[in-house]
Amino acid sequence: MSTKNTPLRRKDRLRTETEARDIINSCDFTVLSTADSENMPYGVPVSVVLEENHLYFHCAKAGRKLENIQQNPHVCVTFAKVRLVDGENFTTRYESVIAEGTAAVVEEETEKCHALQLICRRYTQHSDEEIDAYIQRYFAQTGVVRVDLESISAKVALNVGDRKST
Repeated sequence: MSTKNTPLRRKDRLRTETEARDIINSCDFTVLSTADSENMPYGVPVSVVLEENHLYFHCAKAGRKLENIQQNPHVCVTFAKVRLVDGENFTTRYESVIAEGTAAVVEEETEKCHALQLICRRYTQHSDEEIDAYIQRYFAQTGVVRVDLESISAKVALNVGDRKST
């Protein structure tokens, strides 16, 4: 039975989609979770960029995550920002997002180049000319995956008063 529609237990920590997108855009750590045709899970860190209702990430053109996406395109992308480990109160202050969607390898060259430009602009300080030269040098050997988002959910716990019994 699918758990897709299970509601968030701690509704007081739920945030808006706009807040979720802000967390995605400021998050440095992201994990892509896939599963193969036998439902064997696999999670791997990726560097993503959000544009409209799509996430993009770059990768090698072969490997386990791409094999899994070919077998089962449904993915989950987890974003987490730990703000404070609060040992005194036995908790952690954090912001997180769970994004679910359908992944596909980007084959169209214009979209692939655009996605790589977005990724480079997010994670580097290089000029557009330097970015374009770098992309052209590695374009043929670089893969890009687009995740078409179906749901985004943010959960935040930043205050000591957020701690409740389970």
